[in-house]
Amino acid sequence: MSKRISQDFANQLISEELLINDNYSMKEKAKKVVKLQQDIFSDDVCFDIISMIDDSWFILNNCSLISKQFFNVIRERSRLVIQFKKQFTENRIELFMKSQFKNSIVNVKFCYRLRNSPDKVKFISEMKQLTSLYISDNQIGVEGAKYISEMKQLTSLDITYNQIGVEGSKYISEMKQLTSLNIYYNGIGVEGTKYISEMKQLTSLNIGYNQIGVEGAKYISEMKQLTSLDIYYNGIGVEGSKYISEMKQLTSLNIGYNQIGVEGSKFISEMKQLTLNITGNQIGVEGAKFISEMKQLTSLDITYNQIGVEGSKFISEMKQLTSLDIGVI
Repeated sequence: MSKRISQDFANQLISEELLINDNYSMKEKAKKVVKLQQDIFSDDVCFDIISMIDDSWFILNNCSLISKQFFNVIRERSRLVIQFKKQFTENRIELFMKSQFKNSIVNVKFCYRLRNSPDKVKFISEMKQLTSLYISDNQIGVEGAKYISEMKQLTSLDITYNQIGVEGSKYISEMKQLTSLNIYYNGIGVEGTKYISEMKQLTSLNIGYNQIGVEGAKYISEMKQLTSLDIYYNGIGVEGSKYISEMKQLTSLNIGYNQIGVEGSKFISEMKQLTLNITGNQIGVEGAKFISEMKQLTSLDITYNQIGVEGSKFISEMKQLTSLDIGVI
C-alpha cells in the first residue's frame, strides 16, 4: 500500500455498528447482491480499486458487498481505523469478537468511559493487528493496564486518566515495542516514572500531571532517545528543569506549570531546536529575556507568566517564530 493510501485509511473512522453486526448484516444484504460466477479481476486489481476510495465506511458498507472476492480482499488486506462511541456491553463484546473484520483493525479509539469494569478491556488484547490504541478516561485501573501490556504489537498508546498507578505503570513499561506513550494523569509518581524511564525505545512521551517532582525529572532526563516530551504540571521546579535542559535531543517540550521561575527559564533557554510550551511558570520579564535568546524557536506558548510589556518586547524580537501564544501580559 502506498504512503498516500495508508494515510487515507489512517484518516478514516468507520461505523462501529457495521463491525459489530457484520455477520448478520452481510448475510441479509448478500441476498440482494448479484452473485458473480467467477472473479473478473485479480485480488491485486480489486485492492487497487478499493485503495482509490478514501472512505472506509463506504468500503465496508458497499464494496464488501460487490462479491465474495471483494469481501475477502477487504478483510485480508485493509487496515482499518475505528472509533467506538457506545457502551460495550457483554453482548456487544461477544458480537464484536465474531466480526470478520476484527483483525483488520490497526488503530482504535475508545471514547469516554465505554466500559464499566476493567475486565472488559481483556477483549481488546485479542485484536492481534492493532498497532495504535486510544483508551483515555476509561477507568481501566491496574488490571486493565495488565491486559493492555500483553499487546506486544502496539507501537502507540494513549492511556490517560485511567488510575493505573505505580503498579499499572510497571506493566506498561514492559511494552518494549512502544514508540509513543501518553500516560498523563495516572498517579504514577516517582516510582512509576522510574519504570517508564526504562522504556528506551520511546521517542514521544506525555507524563504530565503525575506528581513526579525533581527525582522523577531526573529519571526522565536519562531517556536520551526522546524527541518529544510533555512534563506538564509535575512540580519539578528549578532543579528539575535543569535535568530536563540536559535533554539536548528534544525537539518538542511542554514544561508548563512547573514552578521553574527565572532560573529555570535560563536552563531551558540553553536547549536547541525546540517547540516550547512554558506556560504558567512565573518567569517574569527576566525569564522572557532568556527565552527570547532562543533563536531557533518556531513555536512558543508563554502564557500566564507575568512578563508584562517589557517582557513582551523581548519576545517580539523573535522574528523566526511562526506560532506564538503570549496570553494576557
